[in-house]
Amino acid sequence: MPKTLAAVLALTRTAWLRFVQALFTMDAQTTLLVCSFIFVGIAIVDYVTPPQLNMTFAYVLVILLATWNLGAWAGVAYAFLSSAMQFAMLMQLRAAAVPLFSVYWNVILVNRMFTFFVAVGLTAPLRKLYDREHLRARVDALTGAMNRQHFLEMLTLEIARSRRSGEAFSVAYLDCDGLKAVNDRNGHREGDALLKSLVDSVCRALRVTDVVARLGGDEFGILFPNTGGSRSVQALERIRADLRRIFEAQGWRCSLSIGAATFRRPMHGPEEIVSTCDALMYRAKAGGKDRIVYELAA
Repeated sequence: MPKTLAAVLALTRTAWLRFVQALFTMDAQTTLLVCSFIFVGIAIVDYVTPPQLNMTFAYVLVILLATWNLGAWAGVAYAFLSSAMQFAMLMQLRAAAVPLFSVYWNVILVNRMFTFFVAVGLTAPLRKLYDREHLRARVDALTGAMNRQHFLEMLTLEIARSRRSGEAFSVAYLDCDGLKAVNDRNGHREGDALLKSLVDSVCRALRVTDVVARLGGDEFGILFPNTGGSRSVQALERIRADLRRIFEAQGWRCSLSIGAATFRRPMHGPEEIVSTCDALMYRAKAGGKDRIVYELAA
């Protein structure tokens, strides 16, 4: 019996966590519809039940959801609506010979408007903090490119999309030849500036849908969704040309060795795909550096 109870509790906990996650990750349109539907339901219950029944907690749930998913402006709007609804319900107490001052006091300062706006005031900063930490977990702090983990997540999604649609995608692995010499000669601050310039130049050359990530110290990955070999190689050649000009202008004796491949309905996972392109990059290095080695992998 204890094992059965533990299993039921574990299942209930999992279902509840999934439900909460689904609620607080809805898109804006869905959130607006859900919040409005729930608010109307709460208002109806509030209207048909005795005024003494406090529905503040139910309104707060809607305010929290709206603030988290839509922003502080939405939370404030629902706080005003909730306050107005509660005020209308509490005005019914006047028929029970409750002094009007008590109604105002209850609405404005105690359990109603104060509670609603405190909920907004606490939730909005928490959402900003969450977004900032979420971004830090996915972005390389130095260059602003994606980090390796986020790149693998995006690549996993692209693999799934490619398997469904049959459309190809391409991946490139870039290594900055000569970065160590720049660090040794001019210091790590100069090397950091080089890496930032590299990422900025790569981002300017890519489409909005393309993804660039820092995979290691001087190694970067690029994901070209829904892109065949010719277009990806052309983009990589532009990147090399742009960076060659930047490196020469700054006096950095560096170049790029690039391994790239195109994949159609790949059977391998993201790590294997990155390893394939990494091996191609080392072939470029072995061939004299400052070049692209490309192949149609699958």
